[in-house]
Amino acid sequence: MTSVLANISARQISQLSNTQIEALTSDDLVGLSAAQVKAFTSTQVSAMDNSVISSLSTQVISQLAPKSVTGLTLSQLEAIGTNQVSGLTTQQVTALYTSQIDAFSDEQIEALDSKQVSALTSKQLAVLSAEDLNSFTTAEIASIKKTSLSGISPAVLAELDTDKLAALTTAQITSLSSSQMAALTNEQFSSLTGAQFAALSARQIAGLDEDIIGDLTTTQFAAMTTKQIAGLTTEQFEAIGTANLEALNADQVSALNAKQVATLSADELNTFTTAEIAAIKKTSISSITTTALAGLTTDRIAALTTSQMASLSSIQMAALTSSQLSSLTSAQFGSMTAKQIAGLATDTLANMSGAKLEAMTTRQLSAFSTAQFDALSSDSIAALNEAQVAGLSAKQLATLSATELNSFTDSEIASIKKASVSGITTDAIAGLSVGKIASFTTSQIASLTSAQMGALTSSQLAALTPEQFSAMSAKQIAGLSTATITNLNGEQLEALTTKQLSAFSTDQFASLNAGSIEALTDTQVAGLSAKLLSTLTAAELNSFSDTEIAAIKKTSLSGLTTTALAGLDPDKVAVMTTSQIASLSAAQITALTPDQFSALTNDQFSSLTVKQISSLSTSVMANLDEDRLKAMTSKQIASLSTAQFDALDEDNIEALSATQISALSAKLTATLSAEELDSFTTSEIASISKSAISGLTTSALSGLSGEKLASFTKAQVQSMSSAQVNTVLAAYQNN
Repeated sequence: MTSVLANISARQISQLSNTQIEALTSDDLVGLSAAQVKAFTSTQVSAMDNSVISSLSTQVISQLAPKSVTGLTLSQLEAIGTNQVSGLTTQQVTALYTSQIDAFSDEQIEALDSKQVSALTSKQLAVLSAEDLNSFTTAEIASIKKTSLSGISPAVLAELDTDKLAALTTAQITSLSSSQMAALTNEQFSSLTGAQFAALSARQIAGLDEDIIGDLTTTQFAAMTTKQIAGLTTEQFEAIGTANLEALNADQVSALNAKQVATLSADELNTFTTAEIAAIKKTSISSITTTALAGLTTDRIAALTTSQMASLSSIQMAALTSSQLSSLTSAQFGSMTAKQIAGLATDTLANMSGAKLEAMTTRQLSAFSTAQFDALSSDSIAALNEAQVAGLSAKQLATLSATELNSFTDSEIASIKKASVSGITTDAIAGLSVGKIASFTTSQIASLTSAQMGALTSSQLAALTPEQFSAMSAKQIAGLSTATITNLNGEQLEALTTKQLSAFSTDQFASLNAGSIEALTDTQVAGLSAKLLSTLTAAELNSFSDTEIAAIKKTSLSGLTTTALAGLDPDKVAVMTTSQIASLSAAQITALTPDQFSALTNDQFSSLTVKQISSLSTSVMANLDEDRLKAMTSKQIASLSTAQFDALDEDNIEALSATQISALSAKLTATLSAEELDSFTTSEIASISKSAISGLTTSALSGLSGEKLASFTKAQVQSMSSAQVNTVLAAYQNN
């Protein structure tokens, strides 16, 4: 059987039955190639006799596919020797089931080398005992992938020899879980090298017992990294003595998180230097208890940075003593946040002088509530500078009267944010002087609401500049009546931006006169939506220039009615871009007249989508010239229905290229007659895909010449049915 086995293919090897596999001897396997050995399936491997498995050389063992090795039974594993185990590839080791790894003897485990050990997965490592792990060399321990170490249980890790633990790389150390770290004995923990200790992550530090943290010396504590400090739990942090807290440097203090800072008393905080106080993260400052904050010395309060000051809560601010408040610098006061500012009483604000208000930042001023802002006197309002006016919100502006608004300079009016302009009341708008109205920017004009626009007096409207008028928003444009739109001349329409034009409703756009439509620019046409295009007639479309036709967005073309499209001049159709052509719906494609269809260029025709191609009638297909057919892509050819393909005449079939023929499906090849198939060249015959071969009818095959029959590839013949093969053989013999 040896010679027979050596001559069969790998595919045939994989199809051998278990009975045939069981009959194999070790001699049968000796002469097999690597490809043949690799073809054995896991089921076949498990069917092999133990004596055959045990006699396999390390070379043959290594040639088995990783998936096939999973077929080794427990009794087979017991039968193989350590040499065979050492012959396993890393891929084979990784593929082994955990039950197979668990079945390895101590000697087999010990026979694994560093590369094989590095291939072990976390699940495989999980079945190894402490004795198994301790049988590895230090180099093998160091070779374990850090992603696999998680498989070692804390209990097993606790029994790892100290020399083995010391062999772990820093990358491996950092991959240990908190529970694994917590399982380490004091002896193991003491065996960690300096590099290993420094590599411990915050997560791992969090797994350490509080007693270990509490026993750290000030030297050890001072040497901890900022990440390790930040990783301490609140319980661990509370275990730190005052002496160790005092040993912290500014970098370590900056690493403290909110929960850690919340445990500190006033006495403990006062052990920090002013530089260390200033190093506390602003996100942690808010966690200082009100009692601790109230107990801070004034120099510690004065050491707070402006960002720290801004992070204090309103409750913390309320806890500050009078002496602490008096120690605040002007910079600290200026850094107060919105929430802090919100605590100021309205009666206090009513008495605030203009000079004090002018000294406030825009951020502080924007924090005023409407009640607070309304409490300010008119003199204080008049004292606001341009930057402050620019920071006012819509709600704050809503409290201002026309008199107060008119007290602003023209530049201050122009500085009002467009998002805030809508807050000005209609009464205040109507009371503005024409000079103030004229100082509005175009963006402010565009932000006025319909109600505000309606409140403008005739004199105010007359004061608007052309630029202000052209800045009107879509909503403002939408208020124009169709009667007004109808009277727009070409120059007026041409002056509108695409954004303004896109705001037209279909009724408004439909009311435009023909002269206005013809006056549209390329840019304006490019901005027309599908809805607006749906109002155009064929005559209006034909008034567009070639560049305007080509400028229409492909996403808008769907709006063109089939009637308008059918009336488009053929030369206009010819200037459409390929992306425009490809965006036409099936209904629009169907609406094209023969003259329009004939006007399509080869590039346009090849851009037709599968859906568009499928909408072409059989009569269109029957009248296709060879140039159009040759322009069709493989994807387009493949999308043809059998009826469409069958409608092609013999000249068109003969004109198909090898690339196009390779795209034919079985359904399409099934329509080919003997004459059509025989019109293909030998290279075109060879280009027919294997899946399409099955569609060829026996009658078509029987009419092929000997030269065409001989052009079928081996792969094509192998994909034929028995009936097709018999037909080909008979036809070949007849030739």
